[in-house]
Amino acid sequence: MDRTSRKSTGSSFWLALLVVACVQSVIGLSIWSDGGMAYAQDDDGGDDGGDDDDGREASGVDNRVGAASRRSGNEGTRSPSRNLQTNGLRRTRVVQAAPPPEFAAGEIVVTNLSEVDLAALLVEGFIVIERIELFDVAVVMHRLRVPDGLTLEQARDRVRAQPTGATGDFNHYYRTGEDALSPASGVFSAPVAMAPVANCAHMNCSALKLIGWPAERDLSPVCRVTVPVGVIDTGVNAAHENLVGARIEVLRLLAEDVDPSKAVHGTAIAGLLVGQVPDRTPGLIPEANLVVVDIFGRKGDDERASVASLIKALDLLAQRKVKVINLSLAGPANAALEAALLRLTSPGGAIVLAAVGNGGPAAQVAYPAGYLNVVAVTAVDQRGQVYRRAQRGMHIDLAAPGVEVWSATSVSGVKPKTGTSFAVPFASAAAAVLASRNPEATPHALAAQLRGLVRDMGAQGADEVFGAGLLALDTLCGPKIPAVPVE
Repeated sequence: MDRTSRKSTGSSFWLALLVVACVQSVIGLSIWSDGGMAYAQDDDGGDDGGDDDDGREASGVDNRVGAASRRSGNEGTRSPSRNLQTNGLRRTRVVQAAPPPEFAAGEIVVTNLSEVDLAALLVEGFIVIERIELFDVAVVMHRLRVPDGLTLEQARDRVRAQPTGATGDFNHYYRTGEDALSPASGVFSAPVAMAPVANCAHMNCSALKLIGWPAERDLSPVCRVTVPVGVIDTGVNAAHENLVGARIEVLRLLAEDVDPSKAVHGTAIAGLLVGQVPDRTPGLIPEANLVVVDIFGRKGDDERASVASLIKALDLLAQRKVKVINLSLAGPANAALEAALLRLTSPGGAIVLAAVGNGGPAAQVAYPAGYLNVVAVTAVDQRGQVYRRAQRGMHIDLAAPGVEVWSATSVSGVKPKTGTSFAVPFASAAAAVLASRNPEATPHALAAQLRGLVRDMGAQGADEVFGAGLLALDTLCGPKIPAVPVE
C-alpha cells in the first residue's frame, strides 16, 4: 500500500471513529433524559414575552420523576450534571428539571364527610388540617393529613371506603400555563396578514370579525351585560391603564405565608373581558361587573392553585350570585371538584367555562373542562385553524380566538397572547350577554344556547378538534334567543 493510500485509510478510520462518538453522545442524551420538563415562568417585573400559555398547562401525565414524587411527597429536584469520558471526548450529561408536583404531598380533600365517618378516619390516624365551611357548592370540606405508613392512594381509598367519603381525592394543583414560549421563539407561525376590518381600528379587530362579535353591542340597551361575571385566576393589576375605570373586585384566597401570584395571566384575562381603552384593546364586555378570585400562589418558579382553593373560590362566587364563571386554568380530574361543579351548575347556579388545555393533540383530557357540565373552549388562530398545542377530545364544546390576541400585560402596555386560556373570555363574554338577556335560563340552557351560536368547522358536526364549531355571534344582539326549558 503506498503512502497516499495509507493516509486516506487512516483519515477514514479517525473520521469514522469521530462519527461513532458523536452518535453515541446524541443517543446518550436521549437515554439519560429523565422525562422532566423545565418550567421557566415569566418574570412579572419585566413582562418579557412569556405571557402565553404553554403545552404544560394540564399535566395528568406520570413519569419516573413524577411517580417518585407521588410516593415520597418530594416537590421535584434537579439532578447534578455529570461529565463522562468517551473515546477521549468529554461530554456533559444534560438533566432537565423535574416537573412541578401534581398535588400537595400527604393531603386528601373530601367534601360532605359525615361526623361519624370523620371520627372513624381520625381513629385510623388521619389528622384534620383544615375544616372549611362552604355555603353553596357543598356543606363542608376537609383537608386531611395522611397517616404514617399509608401511601396517598391507600389513604384516598380509605376515605372513599366511608359511606360519605366518595369525593375523597388528592389535593391536586391547577395551573394557567403561564410559562409559555413567546411567538418570537419560533413555536408559533408568523401572524397572518388579513384585510383591514371595516370601521375597526383597534388591535383585536380580526379576532372580533372572525366570530362576528356585534360591533355596536355596547350601545344596544337589550344587549348589555347586567349579571356579575366571575374569574378564578391569578392576581389582577386593576391599576393597569387598560383597566382604570373598570368595575373589578379582586379577592385573594391564600394563606399569608404563601408567596402571592404574579398579576400576569389574570390581568390579561381581565383585559379581554373589561378592557377600557376602545381604540387599542377594548374589552368584550367593558360594562360588566367583574369579580376576580386570586387563588394562585408561588413556590419558587411554580405558580399553582390547589383544588381546595379552587372549590372555595367557586363557593365564594356562588354566594355572590355570579352567573358566569371563567376558568382559564387546567389540571387533573378530581372527585371533590367534580361534585362541587355539579352542584354549582344546577338550576339557579352559574354557567362555567374552562380552557381545554395546551398539552397538545395527544394529551389526556384536562379538567375542569373535561366535565360534562362545564363548557370546554379551544383556541383558533385568525384563519380559524386550531391552535397547534390545544388538547382534543369529544368533550370540547366550541372554539374561539386564542392565538395572538392582544391584551394587557401585568404592568403596562399590551402584548399578543396565545393559548386556550385566552379563548375562554370570548365564550364567557357571549355567555354573559345571553345570561343578561335570558335571566330565567338555567346554566344548562345557557350552554345549549351558546353551542347553537357556532359555525361548523373541520369534520361535519361535533368533532374532537372544534367541538360544535367556531363561535358565530352575528345574531347575539338580534331577536331574543328562547331559553331551552329542558334540563
